[in-house]
Amino acid sequence: MAKLIDYKCRYAAYNGLSKEDAESKGLRLPDALCSAEQIAKLAGNHAVLPFDPVLEAENLGAQIKLDDSSLGPRKDRDVITSLDQLADLPRLDVTKGRLAETVKAIALINSNGGNATMELHGPVTILNGLADIMMVLMGWRKNADIMAAFFNHTAEDLAELAMAVYQAGARIIYYTDSPGSLDILGPKYARQITEDFTVPFLRLAGSKLPSDCVFHLCPKTSFLLAGCQKAQWKKLALNEPTSYDAACLAACGKVRILGQRCRKDTALTVNCINYLDLI
Repeated sequence: MAKLIDYKCRYAAYNGLSKEDAESKGLRLPDALCSAEQIAKLAGNHAVLPFDPVLEAENLGAQIKLDDSSLGPRKDRDVITSLDQLADLPRLDVTKGRLAETVKAIALINSNGGNATMELHGPVTILNGLADIMMVLMGWRKNADIMAAFFNHTAEDLAELAMAVYQAGARIIYYTDSPGSLDILGPKYARQITEDFTVPFLRLAGSKLPSDCVFHLCPKTSFLLAGCQKAQWKKLALNEPTSYDAACLAACGKVRILGQRCRKDTALTVNCINYLDLI
């Protein structure tokens, strides 16, 4: 029987943008985080956007601190204080707010010969931007129907967001849900997130996206899929040793799900790339 293993992240600390970073490009925070042109200028030609993990939660109504702090945009206060309120949340809208501007920035960078994409954030990250995550966990069992509906809507909305990012020119789309990891949730809830959300989301997104698009998962999510026996590792041979990010690009059109290594391991040289097949 497979064993649940937590991936030990080496990049957990947030090292966001400083106002000095923005000013060096003639921009000012937080204004530079709110328009596509300024986001694109701030990001440069090769970027994984957004600069913060609260973009989706903000789109759903989260109260966000948006200032010039190097901590970046972050939750100001909980707007969900009872799980019943999840049923009243709007759907993710890729045509409004910073989310829309971020997708436009990706399209702008790519139309000018760059290589930009997005990292989507999963349901626990989104909930963490809206509510006290301990309140959510404590009420999950008693509100199973509400949680199931939230997972279903979130899977549909993130799949639509992934399609918008693909249409903006991205061929590798990243996904993370670090607050939903084994070391934070524990085995019971980590397994439930994997079964109730991650697998259905990947199947839905896979059915919508063209075959030349690859999902790259945070290894914390990948290891849970394998540990819960919902996916199995396979190897894709490479023609020659290459950097990890180049290997990921080479996998486009050949596999659907990557994620044995962190996307930030760009300097790593590999002879093959491991990918996941859903079972």
